[in-house]
Amino acid sequence: GSGGSGAGAMEWDGPPSRQQLYRHAICCAVPMVGFGFMDNLVMIQMGDLIDSTLGLTFGLSTLTAAAYGQVVSDVSGTLFGNTIDAFASRIGLPSPQLTHEQLRMRATRAAGMGGAVVGVTLGCLLGMLSLLMMDLDKRERLQRQRELRTLFSTLMEEGHSLIGADYCSLQLVDSDGKHVFSMGMRGKPPSQEELDRAFQAYDLKASGSVDVEELAEALQQLGWQTNPAQVEQMLARYDAEGTGQLHLAEFRNLMSSIIYDDEVKLRVREGGTRHRVLTTGQMLNIKDVSSNPLCANDAYKLRGYDVRSVLIGPVLDQDGRVIGLVELVNKKAAA
Repeated sequence: GSGGSGAGAMEWDGPPSRQQLYRHAICCAVPMVGFGFMDNLVMIQMGDLIDSTLGLTFGLSTLTAAAYGQVVSDVSGTLFGNTIDAFASRIGLPSPQLTHEQLRMRATRAAGMGGAVVGVTLGCLLGMLSLLMMDLDKRERLQRQRELRTLFSTLMEEGHSLIGADYCSLQLVDSDGKHVFSMGMRGKPPSQEELDRAFQAYDLKASGSVDVEELAEALQQLGWQTNPAQVEQMLARYDAEGTGQLHLAEFRNLMSSIIYDDEVKLRVREGGTRHRVLTTGQMLNIKDVSSNPLCANDAYKLRGYDVRSVLIGPVLDQDGRVIGLVELVNKKAAA
């Protein structure tokens, strides 16, 4: 890291000045910022990827996944170390103009070591900023999902018919208690008439098509956590004509897909049906959603299928906490 120190450029072999030591520390610090940033960033990202994939598959601990991530990080440092050094040498850092004798002096070595320590620490801290944009609860949620998928596989795949309901869904409660992750809806395909009625509910402007603004408004009412770019991508995926709007046939394709979407993060509406079950831990049976104050009828009209009744039951862990919800839609009354 001291390649820019200009050794031998001066004949003076006395102690380096304070300015020379400062410049030498800077020359040693800057490359280490790059090393620290890359090292921590690669370790965090690869550790998280390994933790949520191979870790779940083979039962590896989070620390083991982090260790494998560190291996990848060290290999990356070896491969790209020269690139970082070359970049640091091209950014025009001031040369301390130290001689070979001065470079061997204790004060010079201490300044270089101090600069390197500060640089790598700053780089590692910058690399840690990626944690702010990561889903830190993903491993735990995937683990619970894996367990619940096995436990409720029969319920999800055939429970709707066994219990006599049109649709059945399993939702995992997020750690903040304000969101759930839908594991998809299972049940009979929505009829063309149901999709047509949903289309009318989405088409707020009565224009005969659904644009990005209308789709975003509907998804927000359903509790989806999407940004404008994601909504635009969703619409473009089914906009066969490229008009920026969805006509009825295109809308049917969209709804037939998103009804069964997995890993969808939904906001729990305060005072709604899910919120009631989450806060009480008790099963909730609503035989007529049109007359129950807990139900947001406008939101139910946007699901893509008719909702007449809802039965929601909590999934409890060994400590009695609600970790999931089982929702049955349009359960038929016993004869």
